[in-house]
This record gives sequence, structure tokens and C-alpha cells, in this order.
Amino acid sequence: MTVIPDLTNASPETRGYYALPEDIRTAAKAIAGPPRQMTHIEVLLAIGTAIANEREAAKRGGR
Repeated sequence: MTVIPDLTNASPETRGYYALPEDIRTAAKAIAGPPRQMTHIEVLLAIGTAIANEREAAKRGGR
């Protein structure tokens, strides 16, 4: 059994992750591997992807 940390000040992403069933969290950890820092290009990709997704949602009337 995994201990869930205090989520009082957690990001929505962290809360969402811990809302998943434990077996899914375990599988995700196995796929992702150990924590590591992101490279600059990975950060740019993550931000760019988020911007593109927001634009698509806006086009569909999602925001």
C-alpha cells in the first residue's frame, strides 16, 4: 500500500495523480522510471504542447 502525501497545497496535476487507483499509479511509475530533471527542450515541448492544447480547446469552445 502506498502512502498518499498531504495534498493541501498540491497542484491539480498532483491531486489528479493521487486520485488514480493505486494499481494505475504503480504502472505509471514503472513506465516512467525514476524521477529526473527535464531538459530545456522537454520543458519547451511541455509548454508548447499545453499552449497548442489550449488553442484547440478554445477553437472548440472549450474555453
